[in-house]
Amino acid sequence: MAVIAEHGKSSRQNVKSESNGKIGVTKSDSESAPHPIQRQLSNALTIPEFFAHKNIFVTGGTGFLGTVLIEALLDTHPDIGTIYVLVRGKRNQDPNERINRLLQKPIFQKYNEKTLAKVVPVVGELTEPNFGFPSELLQELIERVNVIYHSAATIRFNSHLRTAIFTNLTGTMRTIELAKQLKQLSAYIYCSTAFCNSNNRGLITEDVYKSQFDPYEMMKMAENEEAWVDFTQQKCKSYLKDHPNTYTFTKNLSENLLMAEMAGLPAAIVRPSIVYGTLEHPMKGWVGNANSGHLGFLAGFVKGIFRTMCGSASAIIDIIPCDYVINSSLVMGWYVGTRNIKEPEIIHCTSGEVNPLNLSQFCDIINDSVERHPPNSFVWKPSTKLRNGWRYNLFFYLFHLLPAMIFYIPEKLFGIGMPQHTAYEYMRVFQNGTKAFDYFLDKDFRYSMKNALRISALIHESDRKRYNFDASRCDWSEFIDRCLIGIRRFYFKESAVTTQWHRNYWKVFNFLYYAGFVAIFAILYFVLTPFLGFSVGFTVALLVWAFLVWL
Repeated sequence: MAVIAEHGKSSRQNVKSESNGKIGVTKSDSESAPHPIQRQLSNALTIPEFFAHKNIFVTGGTGFLGTVLIEALLDTHPDIGTIYVLVRGKRNQDPNERINRLLQKPIFQKYNEKTLAKVVPVVGELTEPNFGFPSELLQELIERVNVIYHSAATIRFNSHLRTAIFTNLTGTMRTIELAKQLKQLSAYIYCSTAFCNSNNRGLITEDVYKSQFDPYEMMKMAENEEAWVDFTQQKCKSYLKDHPNTYTFTKNLSENLLMAEMAGLPAAIVRPSIVYGTLEHPMKGWVGNANSGHLGFLAGFVKGIFRTMCGSASAIIDIIPCDYVINSSLVMGWYVGTRNIKEPEIIHCTSGEVNPLNLSQFCDIINDSVERHPPNSFVWKPSTKLRNGWRYNLFFYLFHLLPAMIFYIPEKLFGIGMPQHTAYEYMRVFQNGTKAFDYFLDKDFRYSMKNALRISALIHESDRKRYNFDASRCDWSEFIDRCLIGIRRFYFKESAVTTQWHRNYWKVFNFLYYAGFVAIFAILYFVLTPFLGFSVGFTVALLVWAFLVWL
């Protein structure tokens, strides 16, 4: 097991607590003692110029965001250097084969073999010192790497606290340690989350909010086996305090760690909100495997499996295109790599302040979009509606869980429904995911974009369109259309073209949808009237039917 190295007070003294709960670097600390690390300051005016001949180290490269990041790096400049991608060693899985499969995805089709050969897997463990690399490989990285993109994380909101600390916090420490060994560091970019400060209210600024626990002590605690004996849920909550889950808690700790360790170095933190598919680059509607984050909800929705959402109608659902997140990450690499900065730059990659979309509007948009672009098949007519409290729970059990149990047999016999798992299994995942997301969809979180818009305005005119990450002009209806078509095309392997057949198929299920209401009333009527008589039976049947329709 990895051992956390002792970090002296010199690194922590760079961090000070301010009255507003944010942290910064004292002027005397950052100016009096220049950091011994040799950095490579670029004078590139454009983003492609900055990445020319740069060698990159990427964590999380096999995930959804990481895959799009690798493609975007290849697209920056023909003369980009080697892109080293950290991959975990797995039994009976050759790392080169894993990368080859990744590079066979549609978003890499435009590149020739020579270009794709620049993507090189390096086998290592995120939480181990120096990632467990052999000395020869480590030395190669120290000599050659200029830019680090750290996006690896456990994104499960309710991961065990120890797991979350190891992956999200200790893993970040390992990338920082590598950055400090590099001979020519140009930029270090950390992919955080806008939700890392969701224990606060009001406008969240682009500052690091002081964590309630010391990140160094938390890393030591993760190493201590005895600390986790009889570690109950109640004990976990005593650490999380007002954080909703272990994900946001450890992400906030990681940002505090970065502020302590990377003062005076070219580092940046990018905080995306809810990441959806791509708007433009590398292609419209790329959604990867569509089972991560809120994209998983859309995948179930288009098949008529997930048919309800929980949250306040007026609450803002802060979604952002995946390519905007990647664009902001590339821009920040260029920004910190071409300037002397005293402390890590932080930006939000969000939409709520510049182009707000509330849950009610979101439901209307996806309902309208799926009607215009229905899939080849679905379990029931895709449609979703906001519900809360007991209404949501009752609807879920009556119209999600119970039908999924009944649907199990034909699902197995005829191979219909969602791939990989049964509808019942997806329902359980959906239920757990809904509980995790409830916290964010039932409150109004606001994220300042002052620094993001400032930096965006500095982008060279020739880069503005290609590397845009300002969502103020994003047409949400068009964006959702692209995401739903992308789910059809890339996840369900269906045609991206909507034909008359699709429209007719929708009309048939639309008729069955309303015929179902008639059938429900008929069943209630014929079951109740023999026992209660026509008058009472009809009235009770009508009332129960009306309640179910309302539900």
